[in-house]
Amino acid sequence: MVKHHHNWNDDLTVIEVTDKGMRRATNQDSSVVVIQDDYEDYNQRGHLFIVCDGMGAHAAGELASADAVEHIPHHYLVYQNLSAPEALKKAITKTNSEINRKGEENPDFHNMGTTCSSILLLPQGIICGHVGDSRVYRQRGSVIEQLTFDHSLQWELKAKGGDVENVPSNVITRSLGPNAEVEVDLEGPFPVQDGDSYLICSDGLSGEVSDAEIGAAMAILAPEQAAQFLLDLANLRGGPDNITIIIVKVHGQQYVTNPHTVEPLIIGKTTEPVKPIHTAVLVISIVLSLAGLLTMLLNPIIGVGGLAAGIITILVGYALGRSGIETGETLGPEFRFGDGPYIQCDCLANQQIMQSLGKTASEIRKLAKEHPNKFNWAPFDEAFVESTEQAQSGRFKEAFENITKAITYIMDEFRK
Repeated sequence: MVKHHHNWNDDLTVIEVTDKGMRRATNQDSSVVVIQDDYEDYNQRGHLFIVCDGMGAHAAGELASADAVEHIPHHYLVYQNLSAPEALKKAITKTNSEINRKGEENPDFHNMGTTCSSILLLPQGIICGHVGDSRVYRQRGSVIEQLTFDHSLQWELKAKGGDVENVPSNVITRSLGPNAEVEVDLEGPFPVQDGDSYLICSDGLSGEVSDAEIGAAMAILAPEQAAQFLLDLANLRGGPDNITIIIVKVHGQQYVTNPHTVEPLIIGKTTEPVKPIHTAVLVISIVLSLAGLLTMLLNPIIGVGGLAAGIITILVGYALGRSGIETGETLGPEFRFGDGPYIQCDCLANQQIMQSLGKTASEIRKLAKEHPNKFNWAPFDEAFVESTEQAQSGRFKEAFENITKAITYIMDEFRK
């Protein structure tokens, strides 16, 4: 299933795809794209993109991820008095407690949970709000980076310098739902450049396809082709899990972060509520005013001063009481939440990438011998042969384009 989102301008391409994979009966992934209606709303709240990968028996995982993508955007837009990153974090923690409560109330949904990886595209850059092992990547030029930290046993042990050789990759240490409290990671803001591509995915993709392959697809193919190819590739390699991908590509200057004109984010911004005049202020001002009036009878000059002092006290008290006092920390242009990016790798199409894709394509070709007349193999063979020749002569970009053509073509045939 592919969804296109057309923004109110042409500077953003957003593609959303999901598939239950080859071995799962249902799709427990959910995703949502929230594009603001106009520039003013975008300036205030930005565009929000979320992928959630649910887990739990029965329909619990499906319910948890569906609740997350419904509730997080709702709460995020309700917390107008908080800065965007704080509102996102609070929206995720509030959603966690709602999923947790539902799990506690119904034995069928006990312990249900979901990952949550999100991108907030703001004038100040990209902010990620993240829990679990779904991922956010950024591809820029020939480099792909993972902006989020996997909350998995493997990653947590590796971060502490432990041995992860026999640790399964799919044990996650943090998710929304199972516990009443959850720790949410914020990452960023990461300044946006023209040509940047961002990808959010569930581990149904990242478990089967390497970072370099994901990056090459984002760098070489148009977003729609890239999303379809990556989904097909994960399925061809066994598709053991649901696969969900959102790709957000920036073209032109509209979304480029301009540090000179952008308003800084203010964290912990509070406006002290309007207070009535404090009783002590009222008493002092009355005493001063009365003293002033009495003194005027004896010494007019001192008396006027006393009366004036009384009136000034009441005005100052009134002003302090009324205007609420704003406080908060203004984040400098160098400020970052979190420690991302966590992984960086080169994603130019090269011999290594072509070998791994060639291996997958050769395995598909073996199917042709088993079902010679079931599918039309000619277009696949043509693109595969051409790709092999181009790779041998070092033309890796063209070779990559051809092998992706072969793979998406034959997967389309299988689907039919």
